[in-house]
Amino acid sequence: MRNFIGAIGLLCLSGTVRAQGIDRNKVMEYLQEQQYEEAIAYLQPKVNTQAPKEMALLGYTYYQGGKLSDAADTYEKIIALDSTMIPALQYLATIRSQQERYPEAVTLYQRIVQLKPASAAAWKQLSFAAFIAQQPDSGFVWLQQAYQLNPVDPRVVSRYAEEWMDRKVYPRADSITRAFLVKDSTVSAVLMTAAKSSYLVKDYKRTISIGEQLQRLNVIGPNTFIYVMAANYNLKKYQACIDVYQYLLDRNAASESVTYYAALSCTALRKYKESNELLLRCIDFAKSSSLEGYYNSMATNYESLRQFKPALASLDTSWFLSRKPLRQYSMGRIYETGLHNDNTAMKYYKRFMQLYKPDSPEDEAVIYQYLRSRIKTQGYNK
Repeated sequence: MRNFIGAIGLLCLSGTVRAQGIDRNKVMEYLQEQQYEEAIAYLQPKVNTQAPKEMALLGYTYYQGGKLSDAADTYEKIIALDSTMIPALQYLATIRSQQERYPEAVTLYQRIVQLKPASAAAWKQLSFAAFIAQQPDSGFVWLQQAYQLNPVDPRVVSRYAEEWMDRKVYPRADSITRAFLVKDSTVSAVLMTAAKSSYLVKDYKRTISIGEQLQRLNVIGPNTFIYVMAANYNLKKYQACIDVYQYLLDRNAASESVTYYAALSCTALRKYKESNELLLRCIDFAKSSSLEGYYNSMATNYESLRQFKPALASLDTSWFLSRKPLRQYSMGRIYETGLHNDNTAMKYYKRFMQLYKPDSPEDEAVIYQYLRSRIKTQGYNK
């Protein structure tokens, strides 16, 4: 897209502008040196605001200088003068997309395809913009048109197959990727989509073959290789499954699901120790650093609702995940103040004190000193 936009901009400098007062070589020099402010200052007083091609040069300069609002205003004026000027429509659509004003971008791309109905690139832009604008039905129809006009565009092929998979029409999706790869089996984007589509039609051997090609291309993609690993596992190719895991691990791309399949494969090969080591890694993946905090916050909410058992359960999970001594104190406090069970409360308090360390946070130190004094004066020995 950026290259396409740049090409349009260069056209503005290579002969389409013939204004007597504008030295296009000077403008070209400014732009090549990325002196956008100087270029804008040079052009503003010289551009004929009634001449679309001159205005296009100014709009392009605004755009290259990062002044999107000024560029958009300029292109809107151009379109008001000439509603068929495709470069202006193209730039304005691109700017609206960058501004996340996607419905406006869709409208502009629609005008482009009306002017260039045989352009696969125009239909592609329109369909992709529609998907982003949350117009999936229209996006799919327009994507079909882009595919019919150019069935060898990798991005279109991948997205078209994905859309069919979302609709659970797996054979159709797989036929699309298969047709492309017969002509070119080196495009990683299509190969990654094909790994998924072939797995969903249960062509596990082909999935494995695609995975091998991805490895030869040194492609990394855990979400793709999970299908390759599942295919190997389903065909009882357990060592191959482990090898794929090692390939991803070496590239820091071994996800939780990938690691789990490797663990299952180790179990199948009776490598129980190795499997447990991998399962521990899976557990580490699953234990988000924020997860225990979520449970602790839920405990606070439950306690405020006087739902003490769910509060205790949430705190217990938070303790299991974090091993923070303060969770023991919180459970003791609920037993004491909420459930009025002093004996059980004291067990938790004492456990907190056993876990307390001198370098603990200040709030824990305050609680520790309070409990220590209380136990000493009240004589809790249970």
